[in-house]
Amino acid sequence: MKRIGFYLVKWWADFQSIQPYWWLYLKSDVLCLLTYHVARYRRKVVRQNLLRSFPEKEVNEIKAIEKHFYHNLCDLFVEAPKMLKMGAEGFGKRITYANPEVLEPLFAQKKSIFYAIPHSGNWEWFGKMIPSFAPHHNVAVYKKVKNPVFNALMLYLRMKDIDAEPVEADSAFRHLVMHRDRWNAVLMIADQTPHGLSSDYWTEFLHQDTCWFTGMERIAKKLDYAIVFVAMSRQGRGRYEVRYELITDEPKATEEGQIMERYVRCMERFIQANPDNWLWSHRRWKHQRNQVAA
Repeated sequence: MKRIGFYLVKWWADFQSIQPYWWLYLKSDVLCLLTYHVARYRRKVVRQNLLRSFPEKEVNEIKAIEKHFYHNLCDLFVEAPKMLKMGAEGFGKRITYANPEVLEPLFAQKKSIFYAIPHSGNWEWFGKMIPSFAPHHNVAVYKKVKNPVFNALMLYLRMKDIDAEPVEADSAFRHLVMHRDRWNAVLMIADQTPHGLSSDYWTEFLHQDTCWFTGMERIAKKLDYAIVFVAMSRQGRGRYEVRYELITDEPKATEEGQIMERYVRCMERFIQANPDNWLWSHRRWKHQRNQVAA
């Protein structure tokens, strides 16, 4: 049954990938009406997240951000299958780079790099684009989802016709240590929610006490990886701009927690400037600092 389910959703994705953008965005508009007004998908979670993150904003401003977020979310859904057919040329027409020169010294030094991107813009499209400009062995770190059919579909969308190696998040540290002599470019979606333990990195983020995975910092310090924050913002439907910010190219010279703090501040500034671009529908603040490991 799992195999049948996968082939059904694969057929759906292949069919969606050949449809014109105008038709996909028309479907997105309908989907947004159903998601926001009928199903009311995670409306309470989104509203609560926005109110707590932007206490200085009026309710009408919060509602405007909320509605834009749902439009963006539905656009992301219909854009995902397009990854199968776009290729480097197609992505090149839809993603612009504001400051690609940030990467040039790292390439010249043959420095392994973490591309740290939050759930903003269209992070899936950026991941597909990396092999076209990064002269590395490309690694895509992903978090396995519980539904095996959906997990298989996302791997299919992400890895088809791309020169990159998928690595599950739980084994990323071990995998990169095993291949420490390789020149790697690692894509990491670095705003996932950890277990909320005292061993996680805790800091204030958007006016709230927030915990973070520390794996990226630990790996970077051990293997001497540069870390680049990827700020990907929506410029229009199917149009995105990427701006890079170097967090560090000397991780071993940083103090414990310094890399994570820099990353969090980069992300906070980006969200404050582009509030409807981030994924507000996940329960990012479900843990309290006083939890401890069992």
